[in-house]
Amino acid sequence: MGRFKKDGGVGMYVIRNCFLIDGIADEGMEHAMVAVDGNRFCYVGRETEEALELYRDWEMTDAGGRTVMPGMIDAHVHLCMNGEPDNFRGMIMEQAGLAAIHGVRRAQEDLKAGFTTIRCCGEKGEIDMDIRQAVQEGSVIGPRILASGKALTITGGHGDMFSDNSMEADWIAEVCDGEDEVRKCARKRIKRRADNIKLMATGGGMSPGPATVAQFNIEEMAAAVREAEKNGICTAAHCIGEEGCSNAVEAGVRTIEHGTFLNEATIARMKEKGACLMSTLCAFRTIQYGASAGVPADHLQKVEMFARHHYVNLQKALEAGVKVGVGTDTGTPFNYHGENAYELECLTRNGMTPMEALKAATSVNAEALLQKDIGSIEQGKTADMLLIDGNPLLDIRILQDKERIRKVFRDGVAVVDREEGIMPAF
Repeated sequence: MGRFKKDGGVGMYVIRNCFLIDGIADEGMEHAMVAVDGNRFCYVGRETEEALELYRDWEMTDAGGRTVMPGMIDAHVHLCMNGEPDNFRGMIMEQAGLAAIHGVRRAQEDLKAGFTTIRCCGEKGEIDMDIRQAVQEGSVIGPRILASGKALTITGGHGDMFSDNSMEADWIAEVCDGEDEVRKCARKRIKRRADNIKLMATGGGMSPGPATVAQFNIEEMAAAVREAEKNGICTAAHCIGEEGCSNAVEAGVRTIEHGTFLNEATIARMKEKGACLMSTLCAFRTIQYGASAGVPADHLQKVEMFARHHYVNLQKALEAGVKVGVGTDTGTPFNYHGENAYELECLTRNGMTPMEALKAATSVNAEALLQKDIGSIEQGKTADMLLIDGNPLLDIRILQDKERIRKVFRDGVAVVDREEGIMPAF
């Protein structure tokens, strides 16, 4: 089902007798059916005798009541990072070619976990752009990649902390100061057909000085936003501290990454301007695993303090009606590729219903990232979907059990099929 044909296309097939979560409706649909022609959904709805008759000559699979849902979208990953806390310096010094090879494998882990689209938010050597091309041309199997290339940061800012007069490391950000330099760096990303411009609005765990300090100002970020909007692409900002969060929202950035110290005024402005919060709760896995891995106690205390504020402000954002998507920051310490679905569990622990979390990972993310063709199972849209053994509305944690993600379809093709033993390999 959904196999490549000899002419390079895909066939016509039907999945019937499924429980459908389409990414849009507030409830699932029992006894549903979807039909795929090539890489597009051509029928989505209730299984009827008329529908079965219409598609009787097509390849047909009985789902046995299992769940069909849209392929998930992770709006914040790093393919140049592997999640190992003790290998950070090694990843920084790794050559871009080797990083790209490792990055393909990591992207495939995300795909096997049900994430058919990932947005990279800062990559060394801009390896995401090369991996994206390899996936698009069919050289490797992987998720749809929305590439940012290198993020933009100020001198000494988040992502520039390992560069000094004696060592220039090829890492995840390019330095630019002032509106003109920011504009030029944004245009360089656009020249390479970036899908997103990533900006470092504040410090962070990987930069000198306080993580909360504001870095780019409003005018600098607005220069990048204008270039992105002219070219129809998305913008994202790394935001920890209160002032930097506000600056990013006022500059018109579409997605706010982390949002740790969001205040009520900025939350209100996010709602007003339609900005989406990617809360990256997976990044707090250091709290779970850090002590046993030898993370210093004072660092763990700092992370725990950040987490307390983060959870409270996420809940305030939800209560205010701010759009919240799913971004994991996968690749950061203890935050491994292929474990992305843990973010949905975290969101349900912090105020979302399971259906809201599923929408956050599908249609909400698609809208935030300007991807009109994915994120929901609707007639005419690209056939990215999952066949799940079980109902994630009853237990969102089943999405973390990859054995229960029986099939992963991207562009209509079953790129992962655990029943047939099909797995992407590189």
